[in-house]
Amino acid sequence: MHAQEYFVKGGGGLALKNTKQRCAVMRVLKDSSDPVSAEDIFAALKDEYPSLALSTVYRNLERFAADALIEKEVWSDGVVRYSIAQEHHGHYLICTGCSAKIKIEECPLTGIEQGLARDTGYEIEGHTLAIYGKCPKCAKKRKPLKEK
Repeated sequence: MHAQEYFVKGGGGLALKNTKQRCAVMRVLKDSSDPVSAEDIFAALKDEYPSLALSTVYRNLERFAADALIEKEVWSDGVVRYSIAQEHHGHYLICTGCSAKIKIEECPLTGIEQGLARDTGYEIEGHTLAIYGKCPKCAKKRKPLKEK
């Protein structure tokens, strides 16, 4: 089920009750070009929904993640960020300096995934891959000073 099909007005087989706050959390995720934290979502919605609690944002994000509507990533800074789940899995290089994100087009894990399935008997459902480091621009900024 994709995010756009998750909430349908009028009921009947909904995965989750369609509340204004829940829809607003999903809207922020859909409108964000980069992964966002629960705190980012809360800050974006607090003026529109003054009664919204940060714990409500977290609960909704956990439910969306459990239902595979969103992807949950722990970045190198320790902050958990969320994004709308893509139909196809993705692989990325992510800069820890400026948060630039570059998609890796070819899946480098296909053979590993097949081997794991064969060796363990698991039915692999998917994976994500994020490789963290410094982009060339940020790496250049961090060049050590020459010793005197």
